[in-house]
Amino acid sequence: MKLETRHYSPGLRAILIGIAIGAIYLFSLWLGFNEAERRSVTLEIPAEGADHIAVDVDVVLVDLARSEMTARISLHLAGKLAQDAVTPAVDLELVLNAIRGQQQFDFPKGKRINPIEAVFPLDGDVNLYPFDQHKGVLWLFATIAGQQAPSGSKPPQPATIIPDELPRSAGLPVSTSALEKRVQADTRATFTASIPGLTFRGSRSVQSVEALKGLTGIEVNLTRSGYVVFISVTAMAMMLALALGLVAMVLKVVYTNRNMAAFQVPMAVSLIFGLPALRNVQPGIPPPGTFGDLVAFTWAEIAAAASAVALIAHWLLHRMHKSPPPAKKN
Repeated sequence: MKLETRHYSPGLRAILIGIAIGAIYLFSLWLGFNEAERRSVTLEIPAEGADHIAVDVDVVLVDLARSEMTARISLHLAGKLAQDAVTPAVDLELVLNAIRGQQQFDFPKGKRINPIEAVFPLDGDVNLYPFDQHKGVLWLFATIAGQQAPSGSKPPQPATIIPDELPRSAGLPVSTSALEKRVQADTRATFTASIPGLTFRGSRSVQSVEALKGLTGIEVNLTRSGYVVFISVTAMAMMLALALGLVAMVLKVVYTNRNMAAFQVPMAVSLIFGLPALRNVQPGIPPPGTFGDLVAFTWAEIAAAASAVALIAHWLLHRMHKSPPPAKKN
């Protein structure tokens, strides 16, 4: 018994292909609408009591080329530390591990606290774009006016403990003598970050200092978002495909002695100038010299330039060796 094979008509095949492409397109749109949730992060570190400083840290700018992250910091007061939400009832001091501008901010009693901006360091290799990873730690240390308990007295309360991490910290150097003149303030920290093109997934608080009053450590982990990686990989694939297609066309012309078409040399020359524009489509790409350039852009540029030279040389050689036309008979 012979099995019948079904042959799908070209029209039905085109409809199925169109449905598949439409489904992929709609799925990508759905991913785009929800991308902010996947790349953003919100961390909350609770306070120990009612008398505390609420520290809101919002990342507003990331410059990976300079390995810097800018954050806007707002302070709100509660309990006995507050005359109102933004006016302290005691002298406050905030110390940050900023790399530019102030590291110490003093807020006198009775004067309004304004939001501040600070630039924090990042560590990473941007040349691995789009697969680069960056890491940084934000340190915030809040104290109020007061005196630490003298040695030999009763055990100090949690608000007067000097954490060993601070005097030894390279990112937040604070001397023991300076700490003894201040009392650590209870804090409630909120960290939010949402920058297009970057994902903060994996960021967390530094657990070793969560129990220490006044000290907040936030470990920030940065990578490129999924959309950026997709666009970058697609651009690299397009550059490689164009370069390979051009090289195959040139080899066919040179080694099979086929006639050159009028568009071939202009196409090769236009690719030399068009590939940099295609490279710059990639969001946030650093200057030339990245890992992605080694994968596709550099070789595609070499292929385009070599193809243009080969086509011109092939045309010149065949024109020079072309036999003269036969003489006309009288």
